[in-house]
Amino acid sequence: MRASARLGGLVLMAFVTAWPAAARADPATVERARAALAAGNAKQAYDELAPLQDRLSGEPEYDYLLGVAALDSGRNDEAIIAFERVLALIPNHAGAQMDIARAYYAAGSFDLAEAAFLKLRAANPPPAAQQAIGRYLEAISARKAQTRAGWAGHGELGLGYDSNITGVPVDFGAAAQQAFNLIGIEPTGNAIKRKAAFVHGALGAEYSQPLSRGWSLFGGGEARGRAYRGESDFNSVSGEARLGAALNSGQDQWRATASYLHFDQEGDAPGDPKPTNDRRMGGLGLDWRHALDTRRQVGLGLQLNSVRFPENEIEDFDQVFGAASWLKTFERPGVPLLYLTVFASHDRARNKFADGETTKSKDLAGARGYFQYSLGPRLQAFTGLALIHRRDRDDFARSTTVAGGRDNYGELSLGLAWQFRERCALRLQYAFSKNASNIDIYDFDRHEISSTIRCDMF
Repeated sequence: MRASARLGGLVLMAFVTAWPAAARADPATVERARAALAAGNAKQAYDELAPLQDRLSGEPEYDYLLGVAALDSGRNDEAIIAFERVLALIPNHAGAQMDIARAYYAAGSFDLAEAAFLKLRAANPPPAAQQAIGRYLEAISARKAQTRAGWAGHGELGLGYDSNITGVPVDFGAAAQQAFNLIGIEPTGNAIKRKAAFVHGALGAEYSQPLSRGWSLFGGGEARGRAYRGESDFNSVSGEARLGAALNSGQDQWRATASYLHFDQEGDAPGDPKPTNDRRMGGLGLDWRHALDTRRQVGLGLQLNSVRFPENEIEDFDQVFGAASWLKTFERPGVPLLYLTVFASHDRARNKFADGETTKSKDLAGARGYFQYSLGPRLQAFTGLALIHRRDRDDFARSTTVAGGRDNYGELSLGLAWQFRERCALRLQYAFSKNASNIDIYDFDRHEISSTIRCDMF
């Protein structure tokens, strides 16, 4: 974090009186610490400042620098003590007020943190500070909800337009010739490029039951549906149920989940019995999140999934999926948030083709990024980017002419989120996706525009 950008003005105060002789005795060390903080190296700053406590403790500017260095290097208790010394002499020191609230939050003292943030918000701070305070209060509310029994729920309703429901190439005939050496093929059923407006909605709820020592149990589910205008074969409904256990231990959060997903979509494939896009998935997952400090978080996740297609068994597979993530918020105007994740999966097909050898087993690897910028206390702009590479493990698994199937999928999204009520937000989004494959029949691009209102309940 760059000290010159701390919350658009919540920075080091300018003192009208000179530092005492003790401070002037070692100005080079203090300036090195200040430069280290500006460069984002809190540990170095702390190592420079800590040895000076006997001489400089009680001087507000020194104590504030020490508090910031301690907080940003994970020494929460020392940071609280340093900020308390600042506020004892200068009760209206805005930077210390903000950072002691952050320190309470990092230490897990959520009641103290909430009280401090609410006091700051009541003082009508600059917009950037209001946005940061709002984000902390939301996080505190979520963490406190995990410590008491009760329900949490949400509902969604929206409209949109999809330019390529079936995800097919523009020239299906040419693609079929390249992939299967078939000439003069006209698209039918799922191979026809379809576009339509849609409505979609969702309802979900989860019950949490705290136990002791940071443990809790949870269970819940979500129902979701989408209906297309004039393309009813591609309407879809899904339901997911989950249960598991969570552990909050200091800076670490663990979550183990068992889940089941039931997805139905008829589609328009020929055949008797008719193949559908119906899908069933059972899974076990373990997720770990660690807060490096109040602005940075890392995570790891592992999932074991079993995916079945009741009317199209050649697509059945078992999956091992792993991911690593990194999240950072920046305390500057707009309070930017950046989230990055990398992932990989191994999908082992359950069934073989008629030759008794070939399967649709595949490997995936990719990365996703999400960036959010607050335009105001209740308005955020966001963008997302995803890149995924697919490699077929068996030759000729998806084509009779191309031995090794390779796909590169990309997705870009842009949007706005407006919290128009305390528990309700409107999300406007545009998404463009493109799949580039060495098997032409899997090439496609797609545009989707949607608006969704989501309200949290209970």
